[in-house]
Amino acid sequence: MMLDQSINTLDFAGSYSSYFDIVRANTPALLDEAYRLRYQVYCVENPFENAAEHIDGCEIDADDDRSIHTLLVHRRTGAVAGTVRVILPTNDPSRRPLPIHRILASQKRSYSSRLPQHETAEISRFAISKEFRRRSGEERYADVAAPGLASDMMNERRMIPYITFGLIRGVLEICHEYHIAYVGAVMEPALIRILGRFGLDFWALGDLVEHHGTRQACVACLNDMLERNRDGSTLLWHYAGKDLLAAA
Repeated sequence: MMLDQSINTLDFAGSYSSYFDIVRANTPALLDEAYRLRYQVYCVENPFENAAEHIDGCEIDADDDRSIHTLLVHRRTGAVAGTVRVILPTNDPSRRPLPIHRILASQKRSYSSRLPQHETAEISRFAISKEFRRRSGEERYADVAAPGLASDMMNERRMIPYITFGLIRGVLEICHEYHIAYVGAVMEPALIRILGRFGLDFWALGDLVEHHGTRQACVACLNDMLERNRDGSTLLWHYAGKDLLAAA
């Protein structure tokens, strides 16, 4: 994906925030929005989960009770553009490990010995609304446009391909609030590449696995990621990194 080189790095944060809002899903109504979008993406459009097990149109699993969820809302329409969750570590990770830990255990890989368990969380259920997608092959994520919802205003159209930034910022804010140093994930290689283009670099843990398709367990050190983006003065740094360090 080619990023728009005409985007002014210093003005990006304000421009993006004028079109998209990050909302913590901390009420039953907002959680319902997250679960319904997940159902649409993970049960209907891409049947990774069994729709018959979610007859109310909400995709919920056993890790949601220890997760913090965020929504990305399109300000002009009020439409929910995306959602993601951060699964927090428990007081006793050995009794209730993160999903990534269970996957790596099947490979006889020692996840817990490499990362501090009480400072490691996991991101998952990364979903973008169908109305905000564009490109086949990466259509479940971002590198997106919204032909049906895109504004006639050129500035809004230019912000649409960066929609993932809002969800990334939501993840970073949650991790900052809960003192998370490392974040793991089990993702499609395509999503890992997309996030890497935006400055969120993950390194692989173990081999590729079959888990709703080919997936890679991976992890990111948040401090290292912020430092790389600061040194590169990236869009992600100006949009999210500086504010997080200022709040530290």
